[in-house]
Amino acid sequence: MKKFIINLALAFISTNSLGFEIFALGTSNTNCKGSGQAYTNTLNEMFSQEKIDAQVVNAGVDGDKPVFMMNRLGQGLKSYSNTKIVIFEPGPNEKNSRFNLGPSEEILAYLHKINMPTIYVSHSLIQTNEEGQALATKYDAYYYGHWNKDVPTNSVNRQYDQPGSPGHMTIAGCQLWAKNMFPFVKQIIKTKNIQ
Repeated sequence: MKKFIINLALAFISTNSLGFEIFALGTSNTNCKGSGQAYTNTLNEMFSQEKIDAQVVNAGVDGDKPVFMMNRLGQGLKSYSNTKIVIFEPGPNEKNSRFNLGPSEEILAYLHKINMPTIYVSHSLIQTNEEGQALATKYDAYYYGHWNKDVPTNSVNRQYDQPGSPGHMTIAGCQLWAKNMFPFVKQIIKTKNIQ
C-alpha cells in the first residue's frame, strides 16, 4: 500500500510539472492558415524528441493586425504564466507600414520592459531584413528574419492561395519553418539559461 501511494504521488507530480512555455503571437502565418497544422506543432514535437520540457503555444490568429495584438499578448501571458520566450510575428495584414510598425514597436518595447526574451519575425511586405534587424536590436529582441526565410517558394511549400503571391505555407512549408527556427530557439534557451 505504501509503495502504491508513493507511485501515485510521483505520477501526480510528473503529470502536473511543466518546464516553460513559448508564446507564439502572430497572424495566419503563425497559425499556418489552410495547412491544418501550425508550425508550433512541429516545434513541440521537436522539443519532445529532444526531451526539452517546453510547450509552444500557438497564438496565431488569421487576419489579425498588430494594433489588436497587445491585448492578446497580455491575456496570453496571464493564461500562460510560465512563458519564458515570446515569438512575435506581426504579419502583413495591416498594409500601412506606419500602422503596422507603430503597434509592433509598442509590443517589442513592452516585452523589453518586462525582460521577456523575444524573437521578432518580420515580413518583406512591411520592412526589409535590415529594417527588421534594426527594430529588433532597438529592443534587444532576437531577429529571426522574414517569416518565410529559407522556405522555397514552390507548390510543395506554398499554397498559392493569395492573388499575385505564393500565399500561406503548406504543411511541408510550416514544418520546414519549424525546423529552421528550432536551432535558433534552442540557442536562445541556452544563452538565457531557461529551464
